[in-house]
Amino acid sequence: MNAALAQIQARIGRRGIAAAALVLVALFASVATPQLLGHRVAAALETISTADAKWLWLAGVGFLVSVAASAASWRCAIGFCGGRVGLTEACARYGAGSLVNTFVPFRAGDAVRIGLFARVLPNRERLQTSGGAFAALGAAAAGYVPLWPLLVAAGLVAVGIGAAIVARRTPSHLFDAFRALGQDHTAAIRLVTWIALATAGQLAAATAVAAALGIRQPLAAAVIIVPSLSIASLLPITPGNVGVTSAAIAMALQAQGTSLTSGIAAGIAFHAIETAVGLMFGVASLVWLAPYPSPAARRVALLAGTGSWVLGIAGAFSATVLVPLV
Repeated sequence: MNAALAQIQARIGRRGIAAAALVLVALFASVATPQLLGHRVAAALETISTADAKWLWLAGVGFLVSVAASAASWRCAIGFCGGRVGLTEACARYGAGSLVNTFVPFRAGDAVRIGLFARVLPNRERLQTSGGAFAALGAAAAGYVPLWPLLVAAGLVAVGIGAAIVARRTPSHLFDAFRALGQDHTAAIRLVTWIALATAGQLAAATAVAAALGIRQPLAAAVIIVPSLSIASLLPITPGNVGVTSAAIAMALQAQGTSLTSGIAAGIAFHAIETAVGLMFGVASLVWLAPYPSPAARRVALLAGTGSWVLGIAGAFSATVLVPLV
């Protein structure tokens, strides 16, 4: 028996066993959480049904601004490495990663983004350069998350500064973005501006969700929600971080004095709107990036996709905001 177990362990390896254990924990959490908090979730859904739809739509706008600004920051970072890509094309490449993150755990969409943005780089070590740009982007963003644990932020910033110093002394393409950050201060300011705008979009969305649910001091609640999202993103064990994001928001708001029911409602609403925006952005990105047999076919597909997107949003807005006013 022991020999058989040893043989199985040798074939699978420690990483395989760890991955299987992680999957089991995620499955247990997804099954057990509704059972343990069923009445809380039901009460939270009831709270969401009475939310002010106008504020929820404003939250959607905030998420859209955040996604577009994040795409622009990726475009800026890849530009440090010599890559040239338009803003619309950058949004499409970023959006494709958002779509993957919605359905695949462990932030696999980031790898998709690195691969897509790498295609616009001129050098052969494209993936290495694009990965370095992603690392530089993360280091630059560390100082722009409100109330992020100072030790972690300081560590990431220190890593970024150290990488910039090392980049000046090595020709490796992995440090192209760090090298550019250290040499071009104007470009660094531009990158930080896009990151700040993305964070502001998230903050506005969180404020709108809190206001829609009647949570007191919605801006103060949003300042708590945004860093909790960053912490939750460190544990992307489920597709779209389902459950993890909502739980992080609920616990953060409860620490502020918000009831657990309102916290769960805020977490569910926030994640639902964020996912909806990511899905729409991602589907539009696929339509943009898909190969077409001719330019005319591409124009027809883009026109049809844009038309259906606009009609869908207009119909949903009318049903949730305009009809109740009549």
